[in-house]
Amino acid sequence: MVLDMSPAKSNEVHRTKSIDLERAANGSLRRSRDESSESERLLSIRTIISGSNLKKKKGAKNLEIVFIVVFQLSSSILMSLINKSAVGYLSFPISLLVLQTLGTLIILEGGKVLKLLHYEGFKWEKGGRKFLGVAIAFVMPMVFNMFALKFVSVATVVVFRQVSTALVAIGEYFFFQKRFRILVIVSILLGILGSIMYGFTASDFHFLGYVYSFFYAVTLAVNSLYVKSIFDSLPKMSNWEKTYYQNLEGLPFLVMMAVPIESISSCLAEMKTLNVQGWLVIIVSCVAGFMISVAGTLSRTALSPTSFNILGNMSKPMTVIFSFFIFGAETSLNAL
Repeated sequence: MVLDMSPAKSNEVHRTKSIDLERAANGSLRRSRDESSESERLLSIRTIISGSNLKKKKGAKNLEIVFIVVFQLSSSILMSLINKSAVGYLSFPISLLVLQTLGTLIILEGGKVLKLLHYEGFKWEKGGRKFLGVAIAFVMPMVFNMFALKFVSVATVVVFRQVSTALVAIGEYFFFQKRFRILVIVSILLGILGSIMYGFTASDFHFLGYVYSFFYAVTLAVNSLYVKSIFDSLPKMSNWEKTYYQNLEGLPFLVMMAVPIESISSCLAEMKTLNVQGWLVIIVSCVAGFMISVAGTLSRTALSPTSFNILGNMSKPMTVIFSFFIFGAETSLNAL
């Protein structure tokens, strides 16, 4: 058998191979394009899903912030008003704070026993060391606030918070490199101006009360800045645990301040004379102490120091209005 290797036949074979190669190349290109289109579709779907998840997370975060703000505002109003009433029944402000702090710990431990709350017990290495300073920063504003309320109205103490807002903003600028918009700066300055106007029109001026109120503002500013720095350094610690450490380590400092400053025997004697209404007010103040403690922990974790302080100020106009009607306190229209 003789193979036909003529030029014509050779060219035909060559063309056939070329066509086959071209078809193979086109098929490969088509498959590549299909795969590319499929990848683009998958990427588009993933982007849409990712964007949807991002929106859901952002919406959930915004809802959480709204809850924290409302909880902080309502707790702050209740705490301010009930404290003013409580010191009228028990005229030992530090001892009252001891009861409120102890009440917070009892509520926390009770919730843990009932398995409603979950947090680890005290560990010095985990949080005890860091919360030692937090405890001091936590206690000092409460002490000066209670002392101030013995001499001046709720409205006056509220106004001094404006001073602390300016101090916190200055501290956040230097220690946290926070930059503020001009409107924020103007609003803080307007708050300071309003505080000065109040000082000239208030009818409850008392030198010692104003001194305590000023120290309340300063310690509140230190509290906001220092506690935020500690909270940021403990991202894995739960809010219940932060609240627990804060109150547990703050309690001994309150006791150490109450013993030399206030007469424990006189305090106990006064507690024995309390009627049902007086005890009810004290118990409500302990519940309010728990609420403001938890709300404060949530707010400090979620917000900046200045935002936290401004949030505290937001509740004060309502506090002032309520104090007018409940206690018949400062009623000057200029002060309002």
